[in-house]
Amino acid sequence: MIFYLHLMLGIILNLPPGVTNYLAITPPEVMAAQALLVFGWIPVFGVIVWGMTHVWLDYKQEQYAHHEKYFLLEVKIPQNTIQTPKGMDNFFSNLAGCRQTITWKEHWLLGKEQPQFSFEIASNGGDIHFYFRAPKRYRDLVEADLYAQYPEAQITEVEDYTTQIPHKYPDNDWEAFGAEFVLKNPQYLPIRTYEDFEHQGEKEGRFKDPLLSILELMGKMSPIENFWMQIIIRQPDDQDWTKEGIKFVGEVMGKEEKHHKTMMEEIGGMISGIPSGVASQLVGFGGAEKTAEKKADDFRVFKLTPAEKVQIEGVTDKVAKIGWQTKIRVVYSAKKTRFQKSMMAAGMKGMMAAYANSVLNQFSMHNPSIPKDDYFWMEWQYAGKQTKLTRRYSKRALSAGASLYILNSEELATLYHYPGVDARTPVLTSLGARRSEAPNTLPYAPGDEEMMDWKKLYGQKESAGEDVGVNFALPTPHSPSEHIAPAPSPLPHPEAEPPSNLPI
Repeated sequence: MIFYLHLMLGIILNLPPGVTNYLAITPPEVMAAQALLVFGWIPVFGVIVWGMTHVWLDYKQEQYAHHEKYFLLEVKIPQNTIQTPKGMDNFFSNLAGCRQTITWKEHWLLGKEQPQFSFEIASNGGDIHFYFRAPKRYRDLVEADLYAQYPEAQITEVEDYTTQIPHKYPDNDWEAFGAEFVLKNPQYLPIRTYEDFEHQGEKEGRFKDPLLSILELMGKMSPIENFWMQIIIRQPDDQDWTKEGIKFVGEVMGKEEKHHKTMMEEIGGMISGIPSGVASQLVGFGGAEKTAEKKADDFRVFKLTPAEKVQIEGVTDKVAKIGWQTKIRVVYSAKKTRFQKSMMAAGMKGMMAAYANSVLNQFSMHNPSIPKDDYFWMEWQYAGKQTKLTRRYSKRALSAGASLYILNSEELATLYHYPGVDARTPVLTSLGARRSEAPNTLPYAPGDEEMMDWKKLYGQKESAGEDVGVNFALPTPHSPSEHIAPAPSPLPHPEAEPPSNLPI
Protein backbone atom coordinates (compact mmCIF):
# COMPACT_ATOMS: atom_id res chain seq x y z
CA MET A 1 0.00 0.00 0.00
CA ILE A 2 2.82 2.39 0.88
CA PHE A 3 4.49 1.57 -2.46
CA TYR A 4 1.46 2.67 -4.47
CA LEU A 5 0.95 5.79 -2.37
CA HIS A 6 4.57 6.89 -2.90
CA LEU A 7 4.30 6.11 -6.60
CA MET A 8 1.13 8.19 -6.89
CA LEU A 9 2.84 11.06 -5.07
CA GLY A 10 5.70 11.02 -7.62
CA ILE A 11 3.29 11.04 -10.52
CA ILE A 12 1.13 13.85 -9.10
CA LEU A 13 4.15 16.06 -8.35
CA ASN A 14 5.69 15.22 -11.75
CA LEU A 15 8.94 14.11 -10.16
CA PRO A 16 11.82 12.60 -12.15
CA PRO A 17 11.62 8.79 -12.58
CA GLY A 18 14.65 8.27 -10.34
CA VAL A 19 13.08 10.21 -7.48
CA THR A 20 9.77 8.44 -7.97
CA ASN A 21 11.50 5.06 -7.90
CA TYR A 22 13.43 6.08 -4.75
CA LEU A 23 10.22 7.05 -2.98
CA ALA A 24 8.56 3.81 -4.06
CA ILE A 25 11.23 1.32 -2.93
CA THR A 26 12.86 3.07 0.07
CA PRO A 27 11.31 2.42 3.51
CA PRO A 28 10.31 5.59 5.45
CA GLU A 29 12.77 4.92 8.28
CA VAL A 30 15.64 4.64 5.77
CA MET A 31 14.60 7.92 4.13
CA ALA A 32 14.49 9.60 7.55
CA ALA A 33 17.99 8.34 8.43
CA GLN A 34 19.43 9.49 5.10
CA ALA A 35 17.73 12.88 5.44
CA LEU A 36 19.26 13.24 8.90
CA LEU A 37 22.73 12.55 7.50
CA VAL A 38 22.30 15.06 4.69
CA PHE A 39 20.45 17.84 6.48
CA GLY A 40 21.12 17.09 10.15
CA TRP A 41 23.99 19.59 10.35
CA ILE A 42 21.61 22.50 9.66
CA PRO A 43 19.91 22.62 13.11
CA VAL A 44 23.26 21.98 14.83
CA PHE A 45 24.82 24.86 12.93
CA GLY A 46 21.83 27.04 13.75
CA VAL A 47 22.22 26.34 17.48
CA ILE A 48 25.93 27.22 17.31
CA VAL A 49 25.20 30.50 15.50
CA TRP A 50 22.44 31.33 17.98
CA GLY A 51 24.79 30.69 20.91
CA MET A 52 27.62 32.78 19.43
CA THR A 53 25.30 35.73 18.75
CA HIS A 54 24.12 35.72 22.36
CA VAL A 55 27.68 35.50 23.65
CA TRP A 56 28.48 38.55 21.51
CA LEU A 57 25.38 40.36 22.76
CA ASP A 58 26.24 39.66 26.41
CA TYR A 59 29.75 40.97 25.82
CA LYS A 60 28.55 44.21 24.22
CA GLN A 61 25.88 44.74 26.87
CA GLU A 62 28.49 44.30 29.59
CA GLN A 63 30.65 46.93 27.88
CA TYR A 64 27.70 49.29 27.59
CA ALA A 65 26.75 48.81 31.25
CA HIS A 66 30.37 49.41 32.31
CA HIS A 67 30.36 52.87 30.70
CA GLU A 68 26.96 53.81 32.14
CA LYS A 69 27.29 56.20 35.09
CA TYR A 70 25.01 55.73 38.10
CA PHE A 71 24.23 57.65 41.27
CA LEU A 72 22.99 56.36 44.61
CA LEU A 73 20.46 58.45 46.49
CA GLU A 74 19.22 58.07 50.04
CA VAL A 75 15.58 59.00 50.53
CA LYS A 76 14.24 60.04 53.91
CA ILE A 77 10.57 60.71 54.55
CA PRO A 78 9.49 62.39 57.83
CA GLN A 79 7.28 60.03 59.80
CA ASN A 80 4.70 62.67 60.54
CA THR A 81 3.79 62.98 56.87
CA ILE A 82 0.86 61.13 55.37
CA GLN A 83 1.74 58.81 52.50
CA THR A 84 0.54 55.48 51.13
CA PRO A 85 1.97 52.96 48.64
CA LYS A 86 -0.25 54.63 46.03
CA GLY A 87 2.41 57.34 45.74
CA MET A 88 5.05 54.79 44.74
CA ASP A 89 2.53 53.18 42.39
CA ASN A 90 2.26 56.51 40.56
CA PHE A 91 6.04 56.92 40.71
CA PHE A 92 6.69 53.57 38.99
CA SER A 93 4.11 54.41 36.34
CA ASN A 94 5.79 57.76 35.64
CA LEU A 95 9.23 56.11 35.65
CA ALA A 96 8.17 54.06 32.63
CA GLY A 97 8.69 57.22 30.58
CA CYS A 98 12.43 56.42 30.62
CA ARG A 99 11.85 53.58 28.16
CA GLN A 100 13.81 54.04 24.93
CA THR A 101 13.29 52.89 21.35
CA ILE A 102 16.42 50.87 20.60
CA THR A 103 17.42 50.28 16.97
CA TRP A 104 18.96 47.09 15.58
CA LYS A 105 22.39 48.72 15.40
CA GLU A 106 22.21 49.98 18.98
CA HIS A 107 21.10 46.57 20.24
CA TRP A 108 23.49 44.21 18.42
CA LEU A 109 26.52 46.40 17.72
CA LEU A 110 26.56 48.74 20.75
CA GLY A 111 24.85 46.51 23.31
CA LYS A 112 22.40 49.22 24.32
CA GLU A 113 19.52 48.14 26.53
CA GLN A 114 16.74 49.71 28.52
CA PRO A 115 17.86 51.63 31.64
CA GLN A 116 17.65 49.78 34.92
CA PHE A 117 16.84 51.09 38.37
CA SER A 118 17.49 49.63 41.80
CA PHE A 119 15.39 50.23 44.91
CA GLU A 120 17.10 49.09 48.10
CA ILE A 121 16.47 48.84 51.82
CA ALA A 122 19.63 48.37 53.88
CA SER A 123 20.16 47.73 57.57
CA ASN A 124 23.71 48.35 58.72
CA GLY A 125 23.89 47.36 62.36
CA GLY A 126 20.15 47.97 62.80
CA ASP A 127 20.24 51.44 61.20
CA ILE A 128 17.75 51.30 58.31
CA HIS A 129 18.10 53.34 55.13
CA PHE A 130 16.11 53.58 51.89
CA TYR A 131 18.20 53.89 48.73
CA PHE A 132 17.51 54.46 45.06
CA ARG A 133 20.05 53.86 42.26
CA ALA A 134 19.57 55.13 38.70
CA PRO A 135 21.57 56.32 35.68
CA LYS A 136 22.91 59.86 36.06
CA ARG A 137 21.25 61.05 32.85
CA TYR A 138 17.85 60.51 34.50
CA ARG A 139 18.62 62.18 37.81
CA ASP A 140 16.50 65.30 37.31
CA LEU A 141 13.60 63.23 36.03
CA VAL A 142 13.51 60.72 38.87
CA GLU A 143 13.98 63.37 41.54
CA ALA A 144 11.12 65.41 40.08
CA ASP A 145 8.85 62.36 40.00
CA LEU A 146 9.76 61.46 43.58
CA TYR A 147 9.21 65.00 44.89
CA ALA A 148 5.86 65.07 43.09
CA GLN A 149 4.66 62.12 45.17
CA TYR A 150 6.55 62.96 48.40
CA PRO A 151 7.03 66.74 48.68
CA GLU A 152 8.64 66.46 52.17
CA ALA A 153 11.23 63.93 51.02
CA GLN A 154 14.90 64.55 51.78
CA ILE A 155 17.03 63.21 48.92
CA THR A 156 20.82 63.19 49.21
CA GLU A 157 23.53 61.48 47.17
CA VAL A 158 25.61 59.03 49.21
CA GLU A 159 28.50 56.63 48.79
CA ASP A 160 27.92 52.98 48.00
CA TYR A 161 27.27 51.13 51.24
CA THR A 162 28.04 47.68 49.78
CA THR A 163 31.78 48.25 50.28
CA GLN A 164 31.38 47.55 54.01
CA ILE A 165 31.67 43.79 53.54
CA PRO A 166 34.14 41.62 51.59
CA HIS A 167 33.13 40.31 48.14
CA LYS A 168 35.52 37.37 48.08
CA TYR A 169 34.93 34.22 50.14
CA PRO A 170 36.02 32.38 52.19
CA ASP A 171 36.98 35.28 54.44
CA ASN A 172 38.77 35.15 57.78
CA ASP A 173 36.27 37.37 59.60
CA TRP A 174 33.02 37.56 57.60
CA GLU A 175 30.30 35.17 56.46
CA ALA A 176 27.49 35.84 53.99
CA PHE A 177 24.13 34.30 53.15
CA GLY A 178 21.21 35.24 50.96
CA ALA A 179 19.11 34.32 47.97
CA GLU A 180 17.26 35.55 44.93
CA PHE A 181 13.46 35.34 44.90
CA VAL A 182 11.39 34.15 41.94
CA LEU A 183 7.68 33.69 41.29
CA LYS A 184 6.33 30.21 41.94
CA ASN A 185 3.51 30.44 39.36
CA PRO A 186 3.27 32.06 35.89
CA GLN A 187 4.16 35.74 35.88
CA TYR A 188 0.72 36.94 34.76
CA LEU A 189 -0.70 35.84 38.13
CA PRO A 190 -0.26 38.64 40.71
CA ILE A 191 0.94 38.56 44.31
CA ARG A 192 -0.94 40.22 47.15
CA THR A 193 -0.82 43.99 46.74
CA TYR A 194 -1.28 46.86 49.15
CA GLU A 195 -5.03 47.01 48.53
CA ASP A 196 -5.31 43.54 50.09
CA PHE A 197 -3.74 44.77 53.34
CA GLU A 198 -6.41 47.33 54.22
CA HIS A 199 -8.07 46.06 57.38
CA GLN A 200 -11.75 46.79 56.96
CA GLY A 201 -12.53 45.81 60.54
CA GLU A 202 -10.83 48.90 61.92
CA LYS A 203 -11.94 52.48 61.72
CA GLU A 204 -11.21 54.07 58.32
CA GLY A 205 -9.79 50.78 57.00
CA ARG A 206 -6.28 51.19 58.43
CA PHE A 207 -3.47 49.90 56.23
CA LYS A 208 -1.58 46.96 57.74
CA ASP A 209 1.78 47.50 56.08
CA PRO A 210 3.52 44.17 55.23
CA LEU A 211 6.81 46.05 54.90
CA LEU A 212 6.94 46.59 58.66
CA SER A 213 7.76 42.92 59.28
CA ILE A 214 10.79 43.28 57.00
CA LEU A 215 11.87 46.49 58.75
CA GLU A 216 11.51 44.92 62.18
CA LEU A 217 13.69 42.00 61.11
CA MET A 218 16.27 44.45 59.80
CA GLY A 219 16.11 46.43 63.00
CA LYS A 220 17.21 43.39 65.01
CA MET A 221 20.69 43.46 63.47
CA SER A 222 23.61 43.96 65.84
CA PRO A 223 26.45 46.43 65.09
CA ILE A 224 28.41 43.68 63.28
CA GLU A 225 25.48 42.48 61.12
CA ASN A 226 24.11 43.75 57.81
CA PHE A 227 20.86 42.87 56.10
CA TRP A 228 20.20 44.24 52.60
CA MET A 229 17.38 43.88 50.11
CA GLN A 230 17.34 45.19 46.52
CA ILE A 231 14.67 45.25 43.83
CA ILE A 232 16.15 45.82 40.36
CA ILE A 233 13.74 46.69 37.56
CA ARG A 234 13.93 47.36 33.84
CA GLN A 235 11.31 48.12 31.24
CA PRO A 236 10.80 45.30 28.69
CA ASP A 237 11.08 46.20 25.01
CA ASP A 238 7.33 45.63 24.71
CA GLN A 239 4.37 44.66 26.86
CA ASP A 240 3.70 41.33 25.12
CA TRP A 241 3.58 39.61 28.49
CA THR A 242 -0.01 40.82 28.80
CA LYS A 243 -1.03 38.45 25.98
CA GLU A 244 -0.31 35.48 28.24
CA GLY A 245 -2.68 36.82 30.87
CA ILE A 246 -5.41 37.66 28.35
CA LYS A 247 -5.13 34.16 26.87
CA PHE A 248 -5.37 32.63 30.35
CA VAL A 249 -8.54 34.61 31.14
CA GLY A 250 -10.07 33.49 27.84
CA GLU A 251 -9.32 29.83 28.55
CA VAL A 252 -10.79 29.98 32.05
CA MET A 253 -13.95 31.66 30.78
CA GLY A 254 -14.33 29.09 27.99
CA LYS A 255 -13.67 31.48 25.15
CA GLU A 256 -13.45 29.69 21.78
CA GLU A 257 -9.91 29.57 20.48
CA LYS A 258 -9.23 29.77 16.77
CA HIS A 259 -8.18 26.39 15.34
CA HIS A 260 -4.75 26.30 13.73
CA LYS A 261 -4.23 23.79 10.94
CA THR A 262 -1.65 21.09 11.45
CA MET A 263 1.35 20.67 9.15
CA MET A 264 -0.26 17.66 7.50
CA GLU A 265 -3.42 19.61 6.80
CA GLU A 266 -1.37 22.38 5.19
CA ILE A 267 0.53 19.86 3.05
CA GLY A 268 -2.69 18.12 2.14
CA GLY A 269 -4.17 21.39 0.96
CA MET A 270 -1.13 22.22 -1.14
CA ILE A 271 -0.90 18.85 -2.94
CA SER A 272 -3.76 19.39 -5.36
CA GLY A 273 -6.43 19.03 -2.75
CA ILE A 274 -5.25 15.67 -1.39
CA PRO A 275 -6.88 14.98 2.01
CA SER A 276 -4.63 15.27 4.99
CA GLY A 277 -5.06 11.60 5.82
CA VAL A 278 -3.76 10.52 2.42
CA ALA A 279 -0.90 13.02 2.62
CA SER A 280 0.18 11.64 5.98
CA GLN A 281 0.24 8.14 4.52
CA LEU A 282 2.38 9.35 1.60
CA VAL A 283 5.13 10.66 3.85
CA GLY A 284 4.86 7.76 6.26
CA PHE A 285 3.96 9.53 9.53
CA GLY A 286 1.24 11.63 11.15
CA GLY A 287 -2.28 10.85 12.20
CA ALA A 288 -5.04 10.39 9.66
CA GLU A 289 -7.86 11.53 11.90
CA LYS A 290 -8.66 15.22 12.09
CA THR A 291 -8.75 16.64 15.57
CA ALA A 292 -12.21 17.81 16.42
CA GLU A 293 -12.45 21.50 17.19
CA LYS A 294 -13.38 22.31 20.73
CA LYS A 295 -16.62 24.19 20.88
CA ALA A 296 -17.05 27.11 23.24
CA ASP A 297 -19.22 26.69 26.29
CA ASP A 298 -21.55 29.67 26.31
CA PHE A 299 -22.46 29.02 29.93
CA ARG A 300 -18.91 28.51 31.19
CA VAL A 301 -18.87 31.94 32.84
CA PHE A 302 -21.72 30.85 35.12
CA LYS A 303 -19.83 27.72 36.20
CA LEU A 304 -16.69 29.41 37.49
CA THR A 305 -15.39 28.28 40.87
CA PRO A 306 -14.51 30.89 43.53
CA ALA A 307 -10.80 30.32 42.87
CA GLU A 308 -11.25 30.90 39.13
CA LYS A 309 -13.13 34.13 39.80
CA VAL A 310 -10.26 35.38 41.96
CA GLN A 311 -7.76 34.44 39.27
CA ILE A 312 -9.69 36.21 36.51
CA GLU A 313 -10.00 39.38 38.58
CA GLY A 314 -6.34 39.29 39.64
CA VAL A 315 -4.95 38.68 36.15
CA THR A 316 -7.21 41.35 34.66
CA ASP A 317 -6.00 43.91 37.20
CA LYS A 318 -2.34 43.00 36.67
CA VAL A 319 -2.28 43.23 32.87
CA ALA A 320 -4.03 46.61 33.08
CA LYS A 321 -0.88 48.24 34.56
CA ILE A 322 2.65 48.72 33.28
CA GLY A 323 4.94 45.75 33.86
CA TRP A 324 8.64 45.71 34.74
CA GLN A 325 11.26 43.00 34.43
CA THR A 326 12.26 42.38 38.04
CA LYS A 327 15.01 40.79 40.10
CA ILE A 328 14.78 40.60 43.93
CA ARG A 329 17.96 39.80 45.85
CA VAL A 330 18.60 39.61 49.61
CA VAL A 331 22.01 39.48 51.34
CA TYR A 332 22.78 38.90 55.02
CA SER A 333 26.38 39.33 56.21
CA ALA A 334 27.95 39.29 59.67
CA LYS A 335 31.13 38.62 61.56
CA LYS A 336 31.66 34.92 62.22
CA THR A 337 31.09 35.42 65.93
CA ARG A 338 27.54 36.69 65.26
CA PHE A 339 26.55 34.89 62.04
CA GLN A 340 23.01 33.42 62.34
CA LYS A 341 22.32 31.54 59.14
CA SER A 342 19.38 29.38 60.28
CA MET A 343 17.45 32.25 61.83
CA MET A 344 17.94 34.53 58.82
CA ALA A 345 16.94 31.80 56.36
CA ALA A 346 13.63 31.43 58.19
CA GLY A 347 13.26 35.20 58.42
CA MET A 348 13.76 35.65 54.67
CA LYS A 349 11.11 33.07 53.88
CA GLY A 350 8.70 34.57 56.37
CA MET A 351 9.05 38.17 55.22
CA MET A 352 8.19 37.23 51.62
CA ALA A 353 5.36 34.90 52.67
CA ALA A 354 3.27 37.97 53.57
CA TYR A 355 2.79 38.61 49.84
CA ALA A 356 1.66 35.06 49.04
CA ASN A 357 -1.75 34.12 47.71
CA SER A 358 -2.16 30.37 47.23
CA VAL A 359 -4.74 30.90 44.49
CA LEU A 360 -2.70 33.48 42.59
CA ASN A 361 1.07 33.75 43.11
CA GLN A 362 3.85 33.78 45.69
CA PHE A 363 7.60 34.11 46.01
CA SER A 364 10.04 31.26 46.44
CA MET A 365 13.80 31.18 46.93
CA HIS A 366 15.90 30.41 43.87
CA ASN A 367 17.80 27.31 44.99
CA PRO A 368 20.90 27.68 42.72
CA SER A 369 21.62 31.10 44.28
CA ILE A 370 21.47 29.95 47.92
CA PRO A 371 24.78 29.10 49.64
CA LYS A 372 24.18 25.67 51.19
CA ASP A 373 26.43 23.21 53.00
CA ASP A 374 24.01 20.37 53.74
CA TYR A 375 26.05 17.82 51.76
CA PHE A 376 29.70 17.52 50.89
CA TRP A 377 29.21 18.47 47.21
CA MET A 378 27.40 21.62 48.35
CA GLU A 379 30.34 22.54 50.55
CA TRP A 380 32.55 22.63 47.45
CA GLN A 381 30.36 25.40 45.97
CA TYR A 382 29.54 27.21 49.21
CA ALA A 383 32.25 29.90 49.08
CA GLY A 384 31.73 30.40 45.34
CA LYS A 385 28.02 31.05 45.81
CA GLN A 386 28.76 33.52 48.61
CA THR A 387 31.13 35.39 46.29
CA LYS A 388 28.64 35.44 43.39
CA LEU A 389 25.80 36.59 45.61
CA THR A 390 27.64 39.53 47.19
CA ARG A 391 29.25 40.63 43.93
CA ARG A 392 25.98 40.54 42.02
CA TYR A 393 24.37 42.59 44.76
CA SER A 394 27.18 45.15 44.70
CA LYS A 395 27.08 45.43 40.89
CA ARG A 396 23.26 45.44 40.83
CA ALA A 397 23.44 42.67 38.23
CA LEU A 398 20.09 42.16 36.54
CA SER A 399 20.79 39.45 33.96
CA ALA A 400 22.99 37.22 36.14
CA GLY A 401 21.34 34.66 38.36
CA ALA A 402 17.67 33.71 38.31
CA SER A 403 15.44 34.42 35.33
CA LEU A 404 13.57 37.70 35.20
CA TYR A 405 9.84 37.94 35.69
CA ILE A 406 7.21 40.66 35.38
CA LEU A 407 5.80 42.69 38.28
CA ASN A 408 3.53 45.64 37.58
CA SER A 409 3.69 49.05 39.25
CA GLU A 410 1.17 48.10 41.96
CA GLU A 411 3.14 45.02 42.98
CA LEU A 412 6.42 46.97 43.06
CA ALA A 413 4.82 49.67 45.20
CA THR A 414 3.73 46.98 47.66
CA LEU A 415 7.29 45.66 47.96
CA TYR A 416 9.02 49.06 48.13
CA HIS A 417 7.41 52.16 49.62
CA TYR A 418 7.99 54.56 52.48
CA PRO A 419 6.13 53.79 55.72
CA GLY A 420 3.23 56.07 56.56
CA VAL A 421 2.34 58.09 59.62
CA ASP A 422 0.67 55.14 61.36
CA ALA A 423 3.76 52.94 60.99
CA ARG A 424 4.89 53.34 64.59
CA THR A 425 7.66 50.79 64.70
CA PRO A 426 10.64 51.31 67.04
CA VAL A 427 13.27 50.77 64.34
CA LEU A 428 12.17 53.76 62.26
CA THR A 429 13.86 57.01 63.27
CA SER A 430 11.79 60.14 62.89
CA LEU A 431 13.38 62.98 60.99
CA GLY A 432 11.76 65.62 63.18
CA ALA A 433 10.77 68.87 61.53
CA ARG A 434 10.03 69.00 57.86
CA ARG A 435 12.45 70.64 55.49
CA SER A 436 11.63 72.72 52.44
CA GLU A 437 13.44 73.33 49.20
CA ALA A 438 15.13 76.69 48.64
CA PRO A 439 13.09 79.20 46.58
CA ASN A 440 13.71 78.85 42.85
CA THR A 441 14.23 82.65 42.61
CA LEU A 442 17.57 82.49 44.44
CA PRO A 443 20.53 83.14 42.11
CA TYR A 444 23.23 80.57 41.44
CA ALA A 445 26.92 81.05 42.10
CA PRO A 446 29.09 81.51 38.99
CA GLY A 447 30.66 78.37 37.60
CA ASP A 448 34.16 79.34 38.76
CA GLU A 449 33.08 80.02 42.36
CA GLU A 450 32.06 77.54 45.03
CA MET A 451 30.10 80.01 47.18
CA MET A 452 27.86 82.96 46.39
CA ASP A 453 29.30 86.39 47.35
CA TRP A 454 26.03 87.98 48.50
CA LYS A 455 27.51 91.39 49.40
CA LYS A 456 29.21 91.70 46.03
CA LEU A 457 26.12 90.53 44.16
CA TYR A 458 23.62 92.90 45.78
CA GLY A 459 26.15 95.74 45.91
CA GLN A 460 26.61 95.57 42.13
CA LYS A 461 22.87 95.54 41.56
CA GLU A 462 22.31 98.60 43.77
CA SER A 463 25.13 100.53 42.12
CA ALA A 464 23.63 99.76 38.72
CA GLY A 465 20.30 101.21 39.82
CA GLU A 466 18.48 97.86 39.76
CA ASP A 467 15.65 97.10 42.11
CA VAL A 468 16.97 94.32 44.29
CA GLY A 469 13.49 93.44 45.52
CA VAL A 470 14.65 92.42 49.00
CA ASN A 471 15.90 94.31 52.01
CA PHE A 472 19.17 92.42 52.33
CA ALA A 473 21.85 93.34 54.90
CA LEU A 474 24.81 91.39 56.12
CA PRO A 475 25.14 91.07 59.91
CA THR A 476 27.82 93.22 61.51
CA PRO A 477 29.75 91.78 64.48
CA HIS A 478 29.72 93.72 67.75
CA SER A 479 31.99 93.65 70.74
CA PRO A 480 30.59 92.25 74.00
CA SER A 481 30.65 95.70 75.61
CA GLU A 482 28.44 97.27 72.98
CA HIS A 483 24.69 97.17 73.24
CA ILE A 484 23.32 95.45 70.16
CA ALA A 485 19.74 96.45 70.93
CA PRO A 486 18.21 98.79 73.52
CA ALA A 487 17.02 97.14 76.68
CA PRO A 488 13.25 96.75 76.90
CA SER A 489 11.41 99.14 79.22
CA PRO A 490 10.48 97.62 82.59
CA LEU A 491 6.94 96.45 83.15
CA PRO A 492 4.77 98.69 85.39
CA HIS A 493 4.24 97.70 88.96
CA PRO A 494 0.95 95.88 89.54
CA GLU A 495 -0.18 98.54 92.13
CA ALA A 496 0.72 101.50 89.97
CA GLU A 497 -2.05 103.59 88.51
CA PRO A 498 -2.74 102.95 84.81
CA PRO A 499 -1.90 105.70 82.34
CA SER A 500 -4.68 108.18 81.76
CA ASN A 501 -4.42 108.05 77.96
CA LEU A 502 -5.52 104.40 77.60
CA PRO A 503 -8.73 103.95 75.60
CA ILE A 504 -11.82 102.94 77.51
